Amino acid sequence: MGFGIDLTNLWLWTNGPAIVQSAPQPCQLQGAKCVYDKLNLSADGLQRLRTSGRDLPQVFQIDVKLLITPYPDGVLLQLISKFVQEVVYENYHERILRIPPVSALTDLGFRKAPPLQAIAVAAPNNRLTTLSIKQSNIRSMPSALTNLPQLTTLTLENGALESVSLEPLANSVKLSTLMCGNNKITQLIPSRNTSLFIPLSDLTLANNLLETIDGSFFLPLRQLTYLDLGSNRIQRIEGRPLSLPRVMYMQLVSNRLAELDVTRWNLPNAIEIYFDNNNLTRIPIGIQTLPNLTTLALPNNLLTVVDLRRLNGWTKLQRINLAANRLTKVIVTGQGRTLLPNLEQLDLSNNQLTQLEYARWDLPKLSTLVVALNGLTRLPDLFKLFPKLRRAFVFQNPLHCNTIRRWQQYIAEFKLTVDTAMPGRSCATNSTHKLPSGRVICCVE
Repeated sequence: MGFGIDLTNLWLWTNGPAIVQSAPQPCQLQGAKCVYDKLNLSADGLQRLRTSGRDLPQVFQIDVKLLITPYPDGVLLQLISKFVQEVVYENYHERILRIPPVSALTDLGFRKAPPLQAIAVAAPNNRLTTLSIKQSNIRSMPSALTNLPQLTTLTLENGALESVSLEPLANSVKLSTLMCGNNKITQLIPSRNTSLFIPLSDLTLANNLLETIDGSFFLPLRQLTYLDLGSNRIQRIEGRPLSLPRVMYMQLVSNRLAELDVTRWNLPNAIEIYFDNNNLTRIPIGIQTLPNLTTLALPNNLLTVVDLRRLNGWTKLQRINLAANRLTKVIVTGQGRTLLPNLEQLDLSNNQLTQLEYARWDLPKLSTLVVALNGLTRLPDLFKLFPKLRRAFVFQNPLHCNTIRRWQQYIAEFKLTVDTAMPGRSCATNSTHKLPSGRVICCVE
């Protein structure tokens, strides 16, 4: 009895002449795609695959919606790898993936491979550049990866991966992207090989079960520019301080960090680090020492008080987002004003603020200020205090009506956004003020 699998995206590697009439039972041509609704390798299916690629040079992709074959998945891969560049299995049914050392394959993908537990490569394969395996039962980084030296992209996602070691990637001298998101990873295993170097630029470990991170794991990743550790359960980053000399963007969102000291981190090129949705009660210690950081993003944490004096003189900082915390005070300790010479955006929305010391903020380039969803009742002349300010969002605050009347020109020019009564709906406040244009603004008397 034939063995049925769903196999898609057979990319052919051919140089044959165009002899369209010689192709037996030709497929349905759809532009550069050749589509077989059903193909039976027990009959002439394998020959049809070969001739479709050889005789239709305009075809770059063959889709087989239902493939009937007497061969197990692994044997089939051995057969077609001799003349196909890219294979994507919709479903793979075997425990072991055997990648042939000698083949035409450059790209190999598995969208669903629940039985798959191991990879075997008998000798170095110098053709394969992309390997993508999803929904498999692979628990750790396969040691066979050492025989795939030309890999540039490796994806092991949506599976059962429990640990990650970089050792099996020691021979992958061209590997730039490793994606291990949506697994069950609880451990990142540091290498004992101090000379190990993996040329990754992008590493994704999001949506796993990590609770602690040892900085030693990242030592071989000296070219890494993007790191995603979001949506784990990380409470601590311990061991050797993080040293990622080329990282520019780092995601630590949706973890369980309560406190963090980055004073000893070596991130000289970091531009953005995102700490959204953690349990931080204060801004990470030493964050201002990261020389090129342009964004301080800590929305949805547990901050109650922030001292802007800590950030004084931070020349590269352009954006601060402290929205949706529990802030009751934003203070400036000591004498005089605090200077953030290049800050353009400041978001303090959705907190518990009732007053702010705007006059002690020296923000010569501030263009956007968001203080919506707080308890503010009065406003100074924000556009005089901050000469570059274009928009101030102050809606969902119990602003006094005399404040609204005082700054109604800014409101009319849509520079100052406050609560406007909508047609058919009354204001939640106890009073209103009508602008000359007829707009009704909600306010408190």
